[in-house]
Amino acid sequence: MFLIVSVATLVILAIVSVAIFGYKKNLLVREDNIAITVNRDGFIKRVLPAGRHVLYPFEKVEFTFETKNKLASNQARAVATSDAILVNINWSGSYTLKPDLITERVSQRLRNLPNAEKSVARHTDVCLRKLIGDYTMHDLFKSPTRERIERQLGQLLTDRLKPFGVVFNFVNLQAIDLPSEVAEALNKAKAIEALDKVIRQVDPATREVVRSAYQLDEILRWESYLPTPSRLAMKRREAVAN
Repeated sequence: MFLIVSVATLVILAIVSVAIFGYKKNLLVREDNIAITVNRDGFIKRVLPAGRHVLYPFEKVEFTFETKNKLASNQARAVATSDAILVNINWSGSYTLKPDLITERVSQRLRNLPNAEKSVARHTDVCLRKLIGDYTMHDLFKSPTRERIERQLGQLLTDRLKPFGVVFNFVNLQAIDLPSEVAEALNKAKAIEALDKVIRQVDPATREVVRSAYQLDEILRWESYLPTPSRLAMKRREAVAN
């Protein structure tokens, strides 16, 4: 009788073992996607590319994400130029997720990949502040300077984001927003500059009289229209630079 019970127990255990360990679930990862699986303890187990896969017992999909090119855009606010002007810089760019580039802190960085856009925005903000501080406000509106900044920014982002499994493809600087006081000063200076161009068309004697009477050489400087605190800040920066 005892032998019969033991045999029955072994049979039941064998059936349960086959049911548990012999069961395999098929998984289809869609094109341009990657699936991350975890074991029953919640640790990262495998990174599965697009295609059909068989999941092991106690293995489950934690999350999936797309590997095709993604667009990102944001605004870096209050970025200081070399002449102490705070500007808001709008930018856009493209990046691709490549988890096989991650070589350290793999589990943590894999889990952060679905939020890669936030990481791209954060690193872009930091790098822009580092670069823009070397240029004046006027420099930012010159095409060669903007192109140089874009190249430098792209290289910095490539080096920074690669260890996180992010390939940065390109970045473009969009609109640069000036503080209202600076924009107003520039508009006034442009109006005076237009007047100066008209004066240049008259005879030299009349031109010199008008320029002297209205002190055009001084008021053509756009920064003279800035409020006193801004002018003082610029003078302090110039003094330090000299």
